[in-house]
Amino acid sequence: MNPISLIDTHALSCFVTLAEADSLTDAAGRLNVTQSAVSQMLKQLESQLGTPLVIRRTRPLRLTAAGLVLKQHADTIIGDLRRLTQSVRDAAQQGLTQCRLGLVTSCSEVFGSRLIAQMDQRIEQLTLRSGLTPSLVQSFLNREVDILVSNDPLDDIEGLERHTLFRDPLLLALPDSFAFSHHLPPRDALAVLAHEHSLIRYGRNTHIGAMTEVALRRMGVLTQVRYETDDTHTLMNFVRDGHSWGIISALCLAQVLPITEGIQILPLDNSRHARQMHLLARQNELGDIPAEIARHICQLMTERILQQLQIRAPWLSGDVLATN
Repeated sequence: MNPISLIDTHALSCFVTLAEADSLTDAAGRLNVTQSAVSQMLKQLESQLGTPLVIRRTRPLRLTAAGLVLKQHADTIIGDLRRLTQSVRDAAQQGLTQCRLGLVTSCSEVFGSRLIAQMDQRIEQLTLRSGLTPSLVQSFLNREVDILVSNDPLDDIEGLERHTLFRDPLLLALPDSFAFSHHLPPRDALAVLAHEHSLIRYGRNTHIGAMTEVALRRMGVLTQVRYETDDTHTLMNFVRDGHSWGIISALCLAQVLPITEGIQILPLDNSRHARQMHLLARQNELGDIPAEIARHICQLMTERILQQLQIRAPWLSGDVLATN
């Protein structure tokens, strides 16, 4: 079967003008071309569609049944094309675009809605996808996501622009009922805590879970791990209810601030252990939008989010979150 030849939009526009004219001569005048050119266009269109579109030798001009159908649909198509043209021009003038943004779950919950609101004047339609880093990275590589915010900088992938956003330090979370020996060096106090109480930890398939294991090993602390979870709310509920102590990040703490009453938030090893958060986008595809989103995220973290964190962790400073 031969493929169907698509109608040229210029021919379609000319046919609409012809259908609204009294004659070929009238149509030629409206189009500012010769009558011969209009007649040739009509013949080519009828040949392409395999049917007459105009009843000849009538005045005013009359359309066949097929011509009436074509005119009806052509009006809609031409109108849509005009609106499309205007939308493209408006986007060029105003910088509007469509964007698919991928945020790790903690970022999505903490500042996703505020970020969307701040980009409202630059992005016509924003689709937000959240989840764990591995699935979001795969979506980004599959071009299902345009901009990615996660802890993986994808250093082995070429053609990306990268913006380092903030440092996300690991924190110690324990119930008020658990004693922590502040008169001891932090590592010794943590070793005592780990000896007396079990740990609830993020699963090893998560980046923070892997970081937790590395941090404790470097600190020389042996732990009793009785519980694992991928969900920050579940982890903090276990801690709040006195079942165990946990290690979270500052960003994860911001996720669950309303349920941290009765929980001590302390620095872990002087905040030496942290993940870096990055924003990634493909070069030369979204103009300055990735850089603008990165600026908004940094501002949200160092101002609004930091102030909220300091309510539960007054010792937490902007220097701890800074990437330099």
